[in-house]
Amino acid sequence: MQIDAAVLRAVNAPLSVESLTLAPPREGEVLIEMKASGVCHSDWHCVTGDSVIDLPAVLGHEGSGVVMELGPGVTGLSIGDHVALSWIPACGACRECDQGLPNLCQTHLPNLWAGL
Repeated sequence: MQIDAAVLRAVNAPLSVESLTLAPPREGEVLIEMKASGVCHSDWHCVTGDSVIDLPAVLGHEGSGVVMELGPGVTGLSIGDHVALSWIPACGACRECDQGLPNLCQTHLPNLWAGL
């Protein structure tokens, strides 16, 4: 799939809109056609070098869109489903997940901050 994306190639450099080719989804992955996307302050830390990431990079971890392809092993979603993305993984089994609060997942939230 061909997409246009704003790419960060160097710290403190302007983003450049480039055409990119996306590989098909792998095991457990989903390809989403983005309808809306946000770049927040944590992305800005990547631009300024305060957060170190591998470059080049496409920034943004908040958004919504439509499921276009399902990788092997994906269940619970169908092509055409409308979805919202979250940068916090959720286990789906802890108390918070059971209460519909996956953004507070106690299984994955502590591990997320350990990687920053």
